[in-house]
Amino acid sequence: MRALAALFLLLLVASPLWAKPKVDVRVKVDDGIGVDRAKDSISRAGGASSATTIYTTVFFLNVTVLSDNVDAVAKNNGQWCISGDTGLDKGAEYYGTLDGNNLELEVPQKNGKTKKKSFDVIEHKWKNLSDLAK
Repeated sequence: MRALAALFLLLLVASPLWAKPKVDVRVKVDDGIGVDRAKDSISRAGGASSATTIYTTVFFLNVTVLSDNVDAVAKNNGQWCISGDTGLDKGAEYYGTLDGNNLELEVPQKNGKTKKKSFDVIEHKWKNLSDLAK
C-alpha cells in the first residue's frame, strides 16, 4: 500500500512536467468572415423551417500568431485559421494565451475595458474562407 501511495505521489508531482503550459501570444488578424449556422430548432415536430430555427454567427479568421516562445507558433510560421463567436477587426493585434488548440484573446470593448473571448484553432495554416462559408 505504501508503494502504491508513493507511486501516486510521484506521478502527482511529475504531472506538471507533462502538461503543456499556456503560452502568451499576440494575434494579428489578416482576414475574416462571419457565417450564419443553424444552432437549434424550436419546432416540436422536429422539422426545421426558417421560422423555427435559431441561427448563430460563427467567425472564421486567418490570423498570424506571434510569441516569444518559438516552439508554440512554429507550425506554418504562425499563419493559422481560428474560429469563434466574435468577429475581430482586420489588421488589429490582440493579446492572449494559447492552451493546446484553445486560444483566449483580450478583446477591447466600447467602454474601454477588455473582455476575454475564446477561439478554437481549426488548422495550423490559412484556409480559403469562402470555402468555409458554404
